[in-house]
Amino acid sequence: MLISTRIIRCQQVVAVSLSGLYLPRDSVIHKLDARVKLAWFILAFAASIASQWDGSVSVFVYLSLIVGLALAKISVKRAILTIVYSVVFFLVTTLVWASMYQDVGNYITTFPLINIRLTDAGLLVGTGKFFLIVNPITAFLLLMTTTRMYDLHYIITKAGLPYKAGFMFTLALGLLPYTFTEIKNIIDVQKARGLEVDSRNPIKKIVYVVPIFVPLVIRMMSYVWDLSIVLSVRGFGAHPKRSYYFSLKWGKKDTIALSLLTAMYLSIIFLKLTGFSTYYFLRGV
Repeated sequence: MLISTRIIRCQQVVAVSLSGLYLPRDSVIHKLDARVKLAWFILAFAASIASQWDGSVSVFVYLSLIVGLALAKISVKRAILTIVYSVVFFLVTTLVWASMYQDVGNYITTFPLINIRLTDAGLLVGTGKFFLIVNPITAFLLLMTTTRMYDLHYIITKAGLPYKAGFMFTLALGLLPYTFTEIKNIIDVQKARGLEVDSRNPIKKIVYVVPIFVPLVIRMMSYVWDLSIVLSVRGFGAHPKRSYYFSLKWGKKDTIALSLLTAMYLSIIFLKLTGFSTYYFLRGV
């Protein structure tokens, strides 16, 4: 009885992991081929790398991804969380890089309390490094919320990777939301027991990770064991070649979307490699 209960529970975990962060919506982005969205992620990442020293250029990559989230009809709550956390990270990144470029470029202002001079060069580099981190994260969110794990697994397998490697990769991605849920549950339980699990002191914060991390590892190892049982029961890997009931179909809209995305991001990369800067262009420099 206990074994059957654990198997049922693990089957539920597998079902959740195979859905991952995917949010079913009737949107233009959802209807695009998964290969287009994967190419979108790669192109946005490449454009962010090319423009990492100039936030006035890489901001256009970020805006294109925000438009993508809007077209994908992502929930307002998830979109707001993404933007709010981005603002906090933006302030930290700008301060760090502004402190390194205090004597380079034109002076703008001085941050109060910390007495750091902000120059236009420091601001451009700081925002560029900010978008280097945030753009891939936003692109990844767009990819995962609009693409089924089944389709991602299909792409990975068709690219020539072994089926088991593709399965483990998509399973790990799909378990991310489940892991976050477990962390939240463990924190709630530890707080109910009277344990302090958070602090503004960075040293104490590291110490407080232990009562969260240890139960999380034990719980996830338990699920890994149950998962191995479920996969064995289902005959995972019994057949050397994987077949798919549904296959991806490339359409005219996918060609148009990929062409537009490629033209846009390659233009950003080309302009940046030639030394173009939106900021200096507007200043007439």
